[in-house]
Amino acid sequence: MLKESKLFRFLTHNKLLNPVKFSSWMGRMSARKMPHFLLTPLLKLYIHHYNIDMSQFDLDLGKVKTFNEFFTRKLKPGSRTFAGKLLSPADSILTDFGAVNEDIILEVKGMECSLNELFFGNDHCSFNSFAVFYLSPADYHRFHAPFDFEIEKIAYVPGKLHSVKPKKLDSYSDLYCLNRRVIIYGNSAHGKFALIFVGALVVGRIILNFFKVSNRRNYQLDIISKSITKGEELGYFELGSTVILLMESNILSGIIKEKGEHVLVGENLIDQESMTNYELKITN
Repeated sequence: MLKESKLFRFLTHNKLLNPVKFSSWMGRMSARKMPHFLLTPLLKLYIHHYNIDMSQFDLDLGKVKTFNEFFTRKLKPGSRTFAGKLLSPADSILTDFGAVNEDIILEVKGMECSLNELFFGNDHCSFNSFAVFYLSPADYHRFHAPFDFEIEKIAYVPGKLHSVKPKKLDSYSDLYCLNRRVIIYGNSAHGKFALIFVGALVVGRIILNFFKVSNRRNYQLDIISKSITKGEELGYFELGSTVILLMESNILSGIIKEKGEHVLVGENLIDQESMTNYELKITN
């Protein structure tokens, strides 16, 4: 569980093990109740291996019944602040950000993915900037609203469940366009946006708190109207994955963090200068 074995890497690389079926099996195992004398030492080993600071979380290890219950743990009140204009949606590695080029190609770590493919060939806004947040096994796996917004529609895109570790991106040039994903479309004071939650190996389920996500094999689009407040918890991954934020404006090109830097949910990503420049552009 703590590391991919050489045998497992061989099986998945050579397509002898179906990632979707394996992820489904792992999901069932993670949700299965285990005796405390087995589960608690396993969780302590996991915590030690990934150096997780459990003082931040509202969780009693002695009462945890499943691995999923531990993995989707909640933060203690006040352990994060949500101050700023545009915030990180998750504890994660900010793997890349910047402008979407003129050919509407999202370029992430040398990987190219057209917006048409990312959105499964369906109508989408002309997005001009992006940011990608990779959640490692050590991270808090609930995601939050980066700003106030109005949800207009939610899409479920069926797909595969390849690993989304940064070092795996070279293996599949269009990885984010291949994997299962859930997309929130909406509008905000910063313009139109899309929040994309990408599934990965052993991540069979992406949970939204306010909407039941389909796990069917077919694309599904639902029109909904819902107001969301900055910092509000939107949902969680059952095991790790990636969040992609796309904006109609170019505001994400002005992120003040370094690529590859670890950021906390609620951490401010834009300084006043970047925000002022953006506000002047939309005013003019």
